[in-house]
Amino acid sequence: MKRIAIYNAKPDMVIAKEIYGRNGRLLLNKGTVLTQKWIDKLYMYGVPTVYIEPDTILHEPAAKEQNSGSGGGVMTGRYCREDLPDIIPHTIREEAERVVREIMQDIKTGSLLKTETAREVVEKIIDQLIKNRHIAGKLADIRILDDYTFSHSVNVCIFAVSTGIFMGYSKIRLRELGIGALLHDVGKMKIPESILQKCGPLSEKEFEQIKTHTVLGYQILRDAPGITPNAARIALQHHECYNGSGYPYGLDNKGIHEYSKIVAIADVYDALTADRVYKNAILPYEAMEIVIASGGYQFDPRITRLFVEHCEIYPVGSTVKLNTGEHGIITDVNRALPTRPTVKIIKDAQGNEIDNGAEINLMEKPTVFVNKIISFRRMHCL
Repeated sequence: MKRIAIYNAKPDMVIAKEIYGRNGRLLLNKGTVLTQKWIDKLYMYGVPTVYIEPDTILHEPAAKEQNSGSGGGVMTGRYCREDLPDIIPHTIREEAERVVREIMQDIKTGSLLKTETAREVVEKIIDQLIKNRHIAGKLADIRILDDYTFSHSVNVCIFAVSTGIFMGYSKIRLRELGIGALLHDVGKMKIPESILQKCGPLSEKEFEQIKTHTVLGYQILRDAPGITPNAARIALQHHECYNGSGYPYGLDNKGIHEYSKIVAIADVYDALTADRVYKNAILPYEAMEIVIASGGYQFDPRITRLFVEHCEIYPVGSTVKLNTGEHGIITDVNRALPTRPTVKIIKDAQGNEIDNGAEINLMEKPTVFVNKIISFRRMHCL
């Protein structure tokens, strides 16, 4: 099976895996033939990706010049639409979520933690990420709809290990970081479900109770077989802040382990881009702007820079609106500052389509910026 973005789905493609909505309700069964009506519904329901039978995907031939289909302009062949890469195969992701689910259930029942299963699945994630370094920039595409508690833990693990790879970590350190990241929220199993799933603002007392999950998680992992002290420390410190304003102990930069600094960024980024009972998800570029703005006070600025450089927030081919009122298509991404991409103008401020519009590097235009993303489509070669 092949995972593609919903905006690349076409009628007559065959669903290779069941599709569930945000409330867990089954939307489409495996084997369903897509229609345009269903594609529109899935987009409306907020389904970001779908698994398709590979032999039903029609690949368009790359061309040097094609009409953009969205603005009437002629595009030159530098970037072509690609199927959404599976950084982590769905089988490994499902195994990882199952491992987290079982460990959390063990915590609830007081059973001995099966930490060996966590180590094994983290090893598989590390191997996949090292093998797929060339698509590491697609990290913004990993979110899928699933039970938040378990998919969040897996996403944080993927983000954290990827960042560790960018930082040159050995496999031993990656394994330690990955296990701690995968299990960073285990302390929440000791918090009442009514508080975790509360729809609405928490009271001061409830928030204080939530904050205890860090200490509780550390106590659980500290005594678990096969969990190193540094891996366990992630559960304790992932809500500490670079400037000392976090919890549970108000540690600052020097007191926070580097693993915990990495997981802190991954945890916040993934939480921002997830739908929860008490908030709606925000788009990856909006979440990344929050992460960038938090570098130096909430997050370690050096690790923040590395994370940002390797997480594509404006996918090439996306249609955007600039603060000038013009519309354009992203043609290149600046790794050092991804909020300042290169944009090819396809409509002027009055909404008139432009042929052969100018290409603007926003790094060179400090007063021009992306106001919002119109579409994440990667429709044609650019």
